Amino acid sequence: MKILIADDHALVRNALAFMINAQADMEVIGDAADGNEVFMKIENLPVDIVLLDISMPPGENGLVTTKRVKEAHPDVKVILLTMHDEESYIRGALAAHADGFVLKSATDEELLTGIRNVFLGKRYYAGYDEEALNEIAHGQEDRLYASLSKREKEILPLIALGYNNKEIAERLFISVKTVEVHKANIRKKLQLDSYASLLQYSLKHHLIDF
Repeated sequence: MKILIADDHALVRNALAFMINAQADMEVIGDAADGNEVFMKIENLPVDIVLLDISMPPGENGLVTTKRVKEAHPDVKVILLTMHDEESYIRGALAAHADGFVLKSATDEELLTGIRNVFLGKRYYAGYDEEALNEIAHGQEDRLYASLSKREKEILPLIALGYNNKEIAERLFISVKTVEVHKANIRKKLQLDSYASLLQYSLKHHLIDF
């Protein structure tokens, strides 16, 4: 199986690659330091599984990257790696359709088991059975965030990261006017009246990292 490692720390990427390449049935074919690089590598490499760090500052949160990957490349499996075991992160991973969720404190064997299970088409959230995951998935989501459309959820972290209207339009292949309409809708739905409040909201809800 062909694996892409995405983490903002080179030492972490190298350590994971060393461990994975020692397996007879696995090969690391590339690595990435942020979400945009993940997309570039997937476009040019035969990736089966992405090991994706949830936190890769500065830039969009790994949960947002996961959503983009699964929408553009549904056959590519995504396993999220994180230090955070809060229920909100697990709910976010489920909402983003991540195939796996493994803590960075896990053993090598646990991660390798997760990779093999996900490759076979199974969902692997270390320490959680399907009943527990279903309970978390149906937990309460932020009411205001839930009111945003799919496109508005894509645009929100880009605004928080400081992209201007033209840059957002080019990135999402839409018009500047459409971006302006979405931005107005986002501020209205989230009841935010300034960039500072929008940035604070995005950080609180783990949509971006710094």
